[in-house]
Amino acid sequence: MFILIAVAGCSYWALEKLTTDNTTNLSSWAHYPDFYMENFSTLTMNQDGTPKNRLNAAYIAHYPDDTSELNNLQFEIFRLNRPPIIITADKGQATSNNNVILLSGNVRLHQNDESGNLKVKLISEDARVLVDQEYAETDNAATLIRKRSITHAIGMRAYLQEQQMEFLSNVQTKITTP
Repeated sequence: MFILIAVAGCSYWALEKLTTDNTTNLSSWAHYPDFYMENFSTLTMNQDGTPKNRLNAAYIAHYPDDTSELNNLQFEIFRLNRPPIIITADKGQATSNNNVILLSGNVRLHQNDESGNLKVKLISEDARVLVDQEYAETDNAATLIRKRSITHAIGMRAYLQEQQMEFLSNVQTKITTP
């Protein structure tokens, strides 16, 4: 009788231990949002009170690890006395302080001139944006469209404040005459 009680007790303890460990392991792997919003918009200001950037998204989900996932997003970078730079993408992931945004799917960066005409359009399938440094990059194919030229390349770095772009490899430019 004593042996039966001891075996039953050990079996119960082992079953409880296995169930608790599996639940803990599964919950640590799960990535559930703690909140979400639809038609989200946020505006960040400079210290002097002027707009710095605006982030709009059709959907944003925030996670307990302080990251966010965005769908159908538009990111505007405002600059003094110049039209804003507008970046759009199908999806994005933002770090905890929103300093790094990873974009994927139909990434477009464009800027108009003062009269509202297209000045620069950059197309890629993914990009990484460092918000505070006003910097964007991709390791994949990128296409730059300007008024009279189209450049295709693999890999690109864009220094947005300085309006400089660096293409990394397989660069091909086609220039059209007016």
